[in-house]
Amino acid sequence: MLTPDKLWKAVFEDFFPDAIAFFFPHYYPTIDWPRGFELLDKELKQIYPESEETHRRVDLLVKVWLLDGAEQWILVHIEVQGYRDLDFSHRMFIYFYRLTDRFSVPVSAMALLTDTDKSWRPGRYQASCMDTQVVYVYPVFKLADYTEDDFTGSENPWALVIKTALIGLRSNWDDESLLKMKVHLYREFREKGYPANKTRMFLQFLKYHLSFEEKEFFLKFDHEILTVENKKDSPMGIIELVKEHLIEEARQEGIEKGIEKGIEKGMTKGELVKTRKVTLRIIEKCPDWTDEKVADLVEMPVGFVKKVRQKMQKKKGIPS
Repeated sequence: MLTPDKLWKAVFEDFFPDAIAFFFPHYYPTIDWPRGFELLDKELKQIYPESEETHRRVDLLVKVWLLDGAEQWILVHIEVQGYRDLDFSHRMFIYFYRLTDRFSVPVSAMALLTDTDKSWRPGRYQASCMDTQVVYVYPVFKLADYTEDDFTGSENPWALVIKTALIGLRSNWDDESLLKMKVHLYREFREKGYPANKTRMFLQFLKYHLSFEEKEFFLKFDHEILTVENKKDSPMGIIELVKEHLIEEARQEGIEKGIEKGIEKGMTKGELVKTRKVTLRIIEKCPDWTDEKVADLVEMPVGFVKKVRQKMQKKKGIPS
């Protein structure tokens, strides 16, 4: 399961242009987006090696090009598990002066705070000594400032990322209510018609941001997503993401029973049993899918799927 910091980093990387359009709509048109953007993880570690990734915060450094050809670096800092950090502004200032000193490039910054304390708004670092003074000001965005009503009619997918993040600010969710909310957000995202890569990333963020208390609800969530996708002409690779989770779950559970001797398609025994586990769950969740469709999804021969289905039916006493 992805940790909160990795979730936020991944969603920012995949939705970066959308995030800039969301947080800085007046600057978005000045960037040469067809030229792309570049993630500068190596440069970030060079200027702040003592800031290893933690589950509490995420740092991203991104290079973009403006329409006039100039290079612009954007520093994004996210406090993932909200808390009041008295050293926050000083750390933001350290990033700024080290970047400008080492690379001599224009650097803009933003901070996204996920805590619930609306009175805590750092946004400014100031230091003085006698008649010398330095002031560093940067924009701060607080999750707690937003409500779902702020996104009515928005076509920006980042709005749905923030909607998802907002559910974590409420502490009164039970698993059933949380499941319904997550499925509702996914349906809303799919109805917008966003491309496959964004849909897959959003699904991953939606699934693991604010975990269910009971593990079985992750499987219920998978079932609901499969149901949504099964109604569409093309699953657009979304099912593969569910498959990846089921494989990982099988690995974590250490499933060893039912391993037949021999290896199919060059698989190890461990890989084979994981694939069987995934195949079985897909058959159970999508009973109307043909063996050919399941085989194509799990990338195994149709005969492999038929055997899994027959064993399942035999175990349940269902005539084949």
